[in-house]
Amino acid sequence: MELSILTIAVSTIFTTHVFLCLLLLRTQDEREPPMVAATIPFISPLIGLSKKNAFYIGIRDKFHLPIVTLRLPFSRIYIINSTNLIPITQRQHKILSFKPVESLGVIKLVAASKEADEILKEERDGVAFAYMAAFDKAMHPALSPGPGLDAVNRDAVNILNSSLAKIGSGGSQPIKMFDWIKGEISWATTEAVFGPQNPYRDPKMLEDFWAFDKGFIVLILQIFPRLFARKAIQARERLVVAMERYIRNGGHEQGSALIKARVHHSLNWNIPINDIARFEIGGSFAILPNSVFSSFWLVWHIFSDARVLREIREELGRHVTVGPEGNTIDMSDVKANCPILLSTFQEVLRYRSSGTSVRIALEDHLLAGQYLIKRGSTIMIPSAVQHSEKDVWGSTVLEFDHTRFIRSPGKQRFNPVAFRGFGGGTTLCPGRHFASTEILAFAALVTLQFDVEPVSGSWVQPTTKKAGSHVAIPGPDEDIDIRLSRRGEEKKWRVLLSGSEKGLDLVAEDMAEK
Repeated sequence: MELSILTIAVSTIFTTHVFLCLLLLRTQDEREPPMVAATIPFISPLIGLSKKNAFYIGIRDKFHLPIVTLRLPFSRIYIINSTNLIPITQRQHKILSFKPVESLGVIKLVAASKEADEILKEERDGVAFAYMAAFDKAMHPALSPGPGLDAVNRDAVNILNSSLAKIGSGGSQPIKMFDWIKGEISWATTEAVFGPQNPYRDPKMLEDFWAFDKGFIVLILQIFPRLFARKAIQARERLVVAMERYIRNGGHEQGSALIKARVHHSLNWNIPINDIARFEIGGSFAILPNSVFSSFWLVWHIFSDARVLREIREELGRHVTVGPEGNTIDMSDVKANCPILLSTFQEVLRYRSSGTSVRIALEDHLLAGQYLIKRGSTIMIPSAVQHSEKDVWGSTVLEFDHTRFIRSPGKQRFNPVAFRGFGGGTTLCPGRHFASTEILAFAALVTLQFDVEPVSGSWVQPTTKKAGSHVAIPGPDEDIDIRLSRRGEEKKWRVLLSGSEKGLDLVAEDMAEK
């Protein structure tokens, strides 16, 4: 009897496996990108995706194909490995669009109303997801190099400077490194963006944001959110109440050009006030987590390597003006003339990045005239694949090289398309110039003014296995106990931002504009 049951079970599993394999073959068009073999059809790719960077890199290294197909239950994913296919894909932004991902993600994440959902999905003048398309244009003046960006940058760096000035010179102070940096960047960013009525001034609101952040993936995927993201939902609703009060009180009118543009755009599209508040809570993910995590890793890489610390201090020191009232540094000068600091920052983005650009095919499309991309499928461009490509970065690709991005005569220049630190195309981070200035300013001020040493006596690199897959730069799994002490005698520091119509050459798109 037992043998009979076992035989039936084995036969059932075998038959099911054969059926699924045949189903894959019968439903795969020969013009599609080659399909990646799966031990368990439809299921193995799902398990693999949970491994994030290791999975994408493993597919590239095993199959050596420019683009592959993953078959999941009721869906297809095309993963792009070839640098040559990236600009081709990005040019087809109306067909291979990020807007459906953006719209659907916002609705699920913040639990917007049905009315707001319909507005986000609306087509106008032949443009699909017209709200999001117009949103990008509305944000552009506030986030592009110019007066609006300079104003919010000045506010952020001066807030950082004022906060760091409160750290006294009375000996070393033991603190938690990540918590300290998270607090500094969160405070400066939200104050600069939201202005004097900043709803995040209440420490409980920042705590709620990070609690909300923990439920991001569960909420986006709607995996029994009431069960698995209960605390995140409660935190989100408290944030919405505070943000709605901020908007109704006209707080955005006293804020940055960015928050004004965001709120005005939603008002012009007749988005209900409560939904605007929800959108702005969702928008906080664009200005907080990646800036916090990038700042942490930049400071970690500077202070954990004696050579990096020495070279950046010497470089920054040449741009400090010493006067009777204290020291002055101009961040516009630093950004233009401190290539070691800038290169170290870019290397942090390359070495640490786990971001993936995602698009949805709105219709069947023959990519590069060769690969059939089926309507409704998902296209993914994982940054880890490009950032770990030996042919692009050389034999030291797996090492952290703080001088990698410094241009010099005779040095081979990397393919800028392969640098995905801020995404690319229509998924290019619009706030990269604001975030970069803030992150570089924080790192520069800390490097010039403080000594940072681990309490344990040696720098141990934290793991990032627990980091959420929704962030471009993963945060550390554990904090580091450090001692923070002022260098030399305490002096007053003044930070300038003289302003510039030119942004940093951070990505291929920035270089193409010049």
